[in-house]
Amino acid sequence: TFKENTWTINEEKNSANKITFDRNLVTFDIDKIVMTHFGEKIELLGTIDNADTKDINLNFTDVDLTKITPRIDSLTLEGNVNGKLKILQQEGIYLPSSNVVISDLRANNYELGELKANVSGNESLTNYVVDLSLKNDNLKSLGAKGTIDVSDSDSDINLDVTFDEFLLNPLNPFGEGVITNIRGLVTGKAKVTGSLKEPQIDGDLLLDNAGLTIPYLNVDYSFDFDSKVKLESQKFIFQDVEITDSEYFSKATLNGFIGHNNFSDWKLGLNIDTSRLLVLNTDYNEEELYYGTAFVNGKADILGPTDALKIVFNGSTAEGTVFKIPLSDLETYGDNSYIHFLTPEEKNARKNGEVVRLNDFKGLQLEFNLFVNPYADIEIVIDKNSGSTIQGKGNGNLLFDINTNGKFRMFGDFQISEGTYNFAYGGLVQKELSVVPGGSMRWEGNPLKAQIGLTAVYKTQANPSVLLDNPINRNIDVEVKINLAGQLEQPEPDFTFNFPNVDSNIRSELEYRLETKESREFQALNVLSFGSFASEFNLGQSAYGTISDRVNSLFNSILGNDGTDKINIGVNYQAGQQTTDYETNDEIGLTLSTKISDRVLINGKVGVPIGGVNETVIAGDVQIDVLLNEEGTLTAKFFNRENNIRNFGEEIGYTQGIGLSYNVEFDTFRELVQIIFSGKNKKKQKPKEEKTEEDEEKLLPDFITVKSKTDKKSN
Repeated sequence: TFKENTWTINEEKNSANKITFDRNLVTFDIDKIVMTHFGEKIELLGTIDNADTKDINLNFTDVDLTKITPRIDSLTLEGNVNGKLKILQQEGIYLPSSNVVISDLRANNYELGELKANVSGNESLTNYVVDLSLKNDNLKSLGAKGTIDVSDSDSDINLDVTFDEFLLNPLNPFGEGVITNIRGLVTGKAKVTGSLKEPQIDGDLLLDNAGLTIPYLNVDYSFDFDSKVKLESQKFIFQDVEITDSEYFSKATLNGFIGHNNFSDWKLGLNIDTSRLLVLNTDYNEEELYYGTAFVNGKADILGPTDALKIVFNGSTAEGTVFKIPLSDLETYGDNSYIHFLTPEEKNARKNGEVVRLNDFKGLQLEFNLFVNPYADIEIVIDKNSGSTIQGKGNGNLLFDINTNGKFRMFGDFQISEGTYNFAYGGLVQKELSVVPGGSMRWEGNPLKAQIGLTAVYKTQANPSVLLDNPINRNIDVEVKINLAGQLEQPEPDFTFNFPNVDSNIRSELEYRLETKESREFQALNVLSFGSFASEFNLGQSAYGTISDRVNSLFNSILGNDGTDKINIGVNYQAGQQTTDYETNDEIGLTLSTKISDRVLINGKVGVPIGGVNETVIAGDVQIDVLLNEEGTLTAKFFNRENNIRNFGEEIGYTQGIGLSYNVEFDTFRELVQIIFSGKNKKKQKPKEEKTEEDEEKLLPDFITVKSKTDKKSN
């Protein structure tokens, strides 16, 4: 039995299968000793006359290669072996030779073709001439000719190797699961010399259709056509090789080396330089600490053995980046890399006073030091099922420390310049709030324990009559503000209201009614959930208003815009309300925002009441802005607005107006006077200068600082 395979000697019980020898055990005659295993056959025959004369032949017929070769880590060989091995000795002189053909050769489940191996040795069995060839569909993909000298204890090799579209795919197991889908064809020449234990390999190769995948990041990279790889000693050296991601075709330049020790113990020393490269492309998974799509601009080093790679990146985010951190299943998050469960052997060693050495980290470790710019979206996923998220763009410096064992640490600050808070509840309630510029998020390790400080605004129209001593019978513009502060997992919300375009008397009365925190919170939740202020009589209308909001959102997503920002069209349905104090009709309308030219802007909405006495009346607001100078500081405004207050039985009233506005930016009153009399405005555009990475970092306010790992330890 060999390798768990049982071979049967003389299975057919042929009497000719025998060994004959003399009494002195000097002369042996081996007459076809046949070993079989399910149709595979190995024959041993020959003669031994004395110590100096031998003629031994070993024949192989349809023998499975895996059954007669030793196990090799990360390499599985398959094939059908036919041929012979001959050892001839005449008067003490050896004349060994072999002629073996391995058909259907496969390495790690990849077809390579037919391998022919011819080997002949010298009379002292110290030097062998080798001639190997591998053909696949009449193409000689591999050839090796030369000698192997075993006269000394340290054997020498001298081979000339040629490659012609040789398949690289069998190298996949050497990636240790960290790098997969290694693929491509290689063409070139190499010289193999020196010690057989550690040969020197020198040459030049060209790669065709080559590439690889990093599954943890779900990114796949392909190498540029005819990429050059230099062989030096036991290293593959890359010089200015262009790589492209297979999804978005972003590019980078690769330099460095991949080293090995006799094609084992693979190590990487690579660096990548890019202006925009995909480095993350993962979807939501309940077990993932983060997901999204990330592009970077900067430099990265890929270092270490393949089973414990470390990627260190310094740079900034690039256009198209969306990085998401889910808050669900909080127990699985955080840095648990310090936890280690002792094995029984380690426990015994500790009892005996021996030092317990923990296993080294295996897998992939990422250390990203990023300047986050407005090209990137940072999104906190509060509830994946309902779609509740906080998303923002802005500026900041963030350090990500991640590995495949579940470690995820974040350090740094992020200031939001624009964003949205998607408030969702119960399937029907779904509101989108705009984040006010200037909000911030700060991380000091655990990504879910970030300190948050931001304000989000929800703009709508509602009738405030339930809060007024003198009710009105129309809706007004309402802004609900949510101030979020504290820890990201459990922020402390504070609600406030703003009423633009409303009579000062009405505004004062509303502010008085909403003076306490409890009243603001109660009314804010009603406006967000039902689109109206609370009343014991109008719960039905409030719920109906929520449904109308969802219908509006559906129509607006269908109409959308033309992709040029020249025109935006939306449908708006405003549900009517009935209370003991007032009654309003349902109203369906059309919202329009258009840009006739770079200097003429039109915003407005028109609507038609439904089910009332004024069904033929068109109601609405229109505002036209005309920019009178190139800087946009001088503007003429024309408007037509529906009156805030209308008595019962009266028709809809309007107010028209025209005016000029001049926008001046100044820091002191003295500077204002200088600007007025000199005509120089700070808002005038300056020639654009190309921003450097340092310039981008200066966008951060002075109070924002970034904690690095070194700073954290020193504290």
